Amino acid sequence: MTFDDARLDTLFLTLPISWRGIIQQYAGRLHRSYEGKRLVEIYDYVDENVPMLVRMYGRRVRGYKSIGYAILER
Repeated sequence: MTFDDARLDTLFLTLPISWRGIIQQYAGRLHRSYEGKRLVEIYDYVDENVPMLVRMYGRRVRGYKSIGYAILER
């Protein structure tokens, strides 16, 4: 079962995923039309002390860019 609500505009991603299709699916749910929605944001967290998680994050970044997201690293 998946959660889908057009009011959503923000995703906090804390899961270690890397497949572009999942990224597109999660981001796509945020882009459902809803009155008053102006900005869509994804906050993606990575544990930089675990090399495998850093590699997976790199794949997610490529996935975000492929669907038109700008990446702001903090």
